[in-house]
Amino acid sequence: MAGQKAAAAKGLERPGRPSSARWGWACVVLIVLAGAGAYGNSFGGPFLFDDEAAIVDNATIRRLWPVGGVLNPPAEGQAVQRRPVVNLSLAINYAMGGLTVCGYHATNVGLHILAALALLGVVRRTLESPRMQSRFGGQALGLATAVAAIWALHPLPTEAVTYIIQRTEVLAGLFYLLTLYAVIRSADSPARYGWYAAATGACLLAMGSKESAVSAPLVVLVYDRIFLSGSWRTAFRKRWMLYVGLAGTWAVVLVMIPRGNEGSRIFGEPQGQVQYALAQGEAIVRYLGLSVWPARLVVDHGYCPPQEWGRAWPYLAGVAALLGATVWAFWRRAEAAFLGVWFFAILAPSSSLVPLPQQVAAEKRMYLPLAAVVTLAVLGGWALWRRLAPRRSAWAPVAVAVAVAAGLGARTVARNADYRSAESIWRNAVEGWPGNYRAQNNLGDALRDLGRLDEAIEHFREALRIKPDCAQSHTNWGSVLRAKNRPEEAVEHYAQAVRIDPRCGDAQYNWGNALGDMGRPGEAAEHYRAALRIDPDNAEACNNLAWVLATGTEPGGAAEAVALAQRACRLSERRDPSHLDTLSVAYAAAGRFEEAVATARAALELAAAGKNAALAAEITGRLELFRAGRAYRPETPATRP
Repeated sequence: MAGQKAAAAKGLERPGRPSSARWGWACVVLIVLAGAGAYGNSFGGPFLFDDEAAIVDNATIRRLWPVGGVLNPPAEGQAVQRRPVVNLSLAINYAMGGLTVCGYHATNVGLHILAALALLGVVRRTLESPRMQSRFGGQALGLATAVAAIWALHPLPTEAVTYIIQRTEVLAGLFYLLTLYAVIRSADSPARYGWYAAATGACLLAMGSKESAVSAPLVVLVYDRIFLSGSWRTAFRKRWMLYVGLAGTWAVVLVMIPRGNEGSRIFGEPQGQVQYALAQGEAIVRYLGLSVWPARLVVDHGYCPPQEWGRAWPYLAGVAALLGATVWAFWRRAEAAFLGVWFFAILAPSSSLVPLPQQVAAEKRMYLPLAAVVTLAVLGGWALWRRLAPRRSAWAPVAVAVAVAAGLGARTVARNADYRSAESIWRNAVEGWPGNYRAQNNLGDALRDLGRLDEAIEHFREALRIKPDCAQSHTNWGSVLRAKNRPEEAVEHYAQAVRIDPRCGDAQYNWGNALGDMGRPGEAAEHYRAALRIDPDNAEACNNLAWVLATGTEPGGAAEAVALAQRACRLSERRDPSHLDTLSVAYAAAGRFEEAVATARAALELAAAGKNAALAAEITGRLELFRAGRAYRPETPATRP
């Protein structure tokens, strides 16, 4: 036995085998450079879709202290809700560069590269373990580098890396890998309790990043059974303290579990457990197809249509076969079975009987499971080469690995280009899945923001053709009609949206705006109040209701206007000159002219700094009235322009 170990050690140090510290650092540098090169063109992409609520409108990331506020993300910021670690990372980004978008992209790419390095460490040490040494030990570093590089360059994780707020997946994946790496290091370390603490801490951070990390303690236990201990009993006996700590991290997930039926709704549509599960067979097969040939990537795969057994059973049969192969391999060749356990255990929280909000299928969910697919392909390819050509040069598989990595990296660069604007990413989604009403709606929204109103209407019309009861499409269509100075037609769409979804606050708010355009401020005020009942933190609804009250003649309206305008300024942290202007008008209506003058001056400074000449001119005119002790009263009270 000693002779075998010595021979193995000698083999690891032979020239041409990259196992020395020098080669190890070279591989690290290679992965860092490859990852940075593949994602270098992502830094200019704007905030998209959920980024607005989770980052741009997220008041809890504006300051790092007190940290309790940072670790309590807003409920309406869906992507950060119950994910304090992600919220903290965003707060650090904000402290370093405000809303400069490239800093957020750089952080995502850096975290992804760190995750690739953690994967490198896990795979290398696994291949050098006693169970794998005889087959792969001599090539552990090279094979691990191939796995990590291909995974880092694969375009399937671009949604998790380039779409900023999906760093939830990247952070959870990084800490998940670090949990396993720390456990591996504890096996032969004299400081094993320190590694146990590191594993528990990493697992805690993973669960604080995304609930899908709930499987980490179980996956660690399976790894221990297969590669370290050889039996369940030995694993528990030798590392019971570790498993007590890892199991304790489940308390975080229990605290974060949604209340009520929030977790069983998909874009407002109640989904049964059976229907969701039937759809997951097709989703998993789609994931595997994209892992092998990532040619049709989209940011949104659509909602879950009613599933029938006739359509679902072939996909479910395929998934069942993979599960059966994992169970069979566990008893016949347990090392390979771990890859199946890794794949299914990490996907299980999002691809099982438990319906999740918003998306039935999402490419971001393959962030960590993809590592199992890549590892199987690399190790299987190497083993096949050794069997078919045992005496041939090892440079042929190296060339193949380099070519595959380069091809995937080029596809990732091309995919990142789709994220350069809201229009391009949603146009890509529409081209990939034309029957996806959400993609049609969001493309219309992007075109509206670009001023291409007629094009936007066509996509809202198509979204409503696909799904006639989409309240958001009616709301967006109404906004386009209002921009085209057709408020009466806009009101019809807002009313339809509210009939479909009485909790649609956007429709109520925009309905109020349209009524203000029509010179009906009293009715507008009622819809602003309705919007605030749905979302009390809607700063624009507060601001516009305050404007209606301050410029109208309703008794007692001035005092309420002051309170509402102050709230709008607090919500926007006094960064919006129009909110300060409204507050100055409210102060004047209440007879508080000194405060009106001071606030108008602050609004004027902000408007000038933002080069908003039109607003600055309005504020200047009102400032003279306030200095003279006169309130501003427009001829026709209306909403804010």
